[in-house]
Amino acid sequence: MSEQTKPRVDGPPTLPDMHPALRVVVTTIERPSADTVGKYRKLYTGHVLDHLGKHGAMHSSIKPVFAGARVCGPAVTVLGADWRLRFTAADIAQPGDVIVIVSGSAEHACFGDVTATRWQAKGIAGIVVDGAVRDIAGLRALAFPAFARNVTPRTFHYPAGVDHGAVNVPIACGGVVVTPGDMIVGDEDGVVVIPRAVAAELADTALAYFEKETAKKKAFARGEIPTGIAADELRQRGYRFI
Repeated sequence: MSEQTKPRVDGPPTLPDMHPALRVVVTTIERPSADTVGKYRKLYTGHVLDHLGKHGAMHSSIKPVFAGARVCGPAVTVLGADWRLRFTAADIAQPGDVIVIVSGSAEHACFGDVTATRWQAKGIAGIVVDGAVRDIAGLRALAFPAFARNVTPRTFHYPAGVDHGAVNVPIACGGVVVTPGDMIVGDEDGVVVIPRAVAAELADTALAYFEKETAKKKAFARGEIPTGIAADELRQRGYRFI
């Protein structure tokens, strides 16, 4: 029997063996405590990054898609753009989680205001996309925090790489490894990832520094500005004041 006359066999296509992190959905992850998350809500990305040794900031192109957006919460990760992967992640997510997506294209949106309305009702804190989103006016009206590399009205043709996706596996988003349960903090300066293993300890030290800095700014505003400190440092480094 020739290839052309063989009867068709219905069913899913046979897929090659792949990396064990692909076609996996992890339904249970460890998260920082609610107390730790609450401390990060008081902080800005700059304070957090200073205490991470300047490491952990996503690429500068990943920014809030409307002014004033802030996001903070544990990461639920998605590898792939297909809506089935994203919706499965949203079903797994708990209130306060941040869904972090690597879509594979900055020229095709994988998120908009209809999905945002659905996810906001569930209590999802926001999204970060290494890719593109759309419906900015709708997202702004909802005040649903969305951070992305690009904005475009063009969407994917679905299915979109569903055979090569995963949910809640480590991903590289904006040049930073994000492991499920890592803390995500985003504001108008960008997005920072705090590894879950150090999130609690770092929250305490960063918050203590933030409170000292806040007190210092209040003193400056009252005109209590010390002088000569910088000049003394320069003299120690060999500067001559003429």
